[in-house]
Amino acid sequence: MNNLFTLAVTTADGDTLPPLLFWPILVLFITMFLCMFLIYLKNRINQQVAKALIFTAIIICVAAAIVCLSLIGTYYSKNIKDDGYYSNYLKSAALYVSAVCLVALSIAIVFSVGRHTTFEFNSRSVAFAAVCIAMSFALSYVRLFKLPQGGSVTLASLLPIMIFSYIFGIKKGYLVGIIYGVLQAIQDPYIVHPAQFLLDYPIAFSAIAFAGVFCEIQALKKLPQVSFMLGAIFTGIARYITHFLSGVFAFGAYAVESEYSSIALYSAAYNSFVFVDIVIVIVVGVILFSSPAFVKEVIERQRNRIQPVPGQAHTLEYDEQNDTVDILSKSKDFDLTDHTDKSDKKDE
Repeated sequence: MNNLFTLAVTTADGDTLPPLLFWPILVLFITMFLCMFLIYLKNRINQQVAKALIFTAIIICVAAAIVCLSLIGTYYSKNIKDDGYYSNYLKSAALYVSAVCLVALSIAIVFSVGRHTTFEFNSRSVAFAAVCIAMSFALSYVRLFKLPQGGSVTLASLLPIMIFSYIFGIKKGYLVGIIYGVLQAIQDPYIVHPAQFLLDYPIAFSAIAFAGVFCEIQALKKLPQVSFMLGAIFTGIARYITHFLSGVFAFGAYAVESEYSSIALYSAAYNSFVFVDIVIVIVVGVILFSSPAFVKEVIERQRNRIQPVPGQAHTLEYDEQNDTVDILSKSKDFDLTDHTDKSDKKDE
């Protein structure tokens, strides 16, 4: 058993992930998935136990994240801090500031844009989340090309989670994107510093949630292809910014090695692969959202995740001619606690 926790882990691509990085990242991934499941249980038990579960889930995730970052910091101190290569560029306070600012900004966007959605998971959204993460993970191995210092262009690997965010809302998409980002750190590891880990993995892939930013705009209700495309562009730009900052503040050595006159210019050019990746997603996504059958299915899935406004009940009507949905508000007494997934009620 001791050997299990001391041997380096080799990925399918031949990359080596030291045990000091692999095990904490794996535990973080498992605890975040557990958190999502505990949130799902909230709707099935009494309120007192539910509050205790949510509190426990948050504590577990925070503790796992702190331990994970601490062990990545230990790895940095032992192997990279004084190596004379990466270390010359990792001492800038801007690396920490950029990570903190992007976390704060992304959370602000999620709570502002997704104010009518919740983090609550039901059996349907949990199942969809698991399937979408698995599909994205599988598609991430279908690579059109892989870059030498990390990053690759895949066959629309982000699309399943982007569709999940579009259907179930930006808040759920944000959590699922973070979970997928942690999983990517195991699949395609390129980790030299705790702040760089945050930028290149959880923060970068949490941007997938922004695919659902424009789906609630009334002017775009009859144009699902456009709302998805705009959300995908937003996602691509957000992800590009995080990778760009990571390249500037953590991987400046590569710019010098490649004889670039500017570290920022090198990072901007290198990380442009993100736009190629997102263009593929947009093309496939627009084709899907041009299908009346697919749009109707998306609308069916959205029925149970719309957060009602106090004093109003929302119903959805499908416009077959325009392949879209209209949200109708009806003023009447409405019990805000009674909006769980119908499939859950049937299970009970």
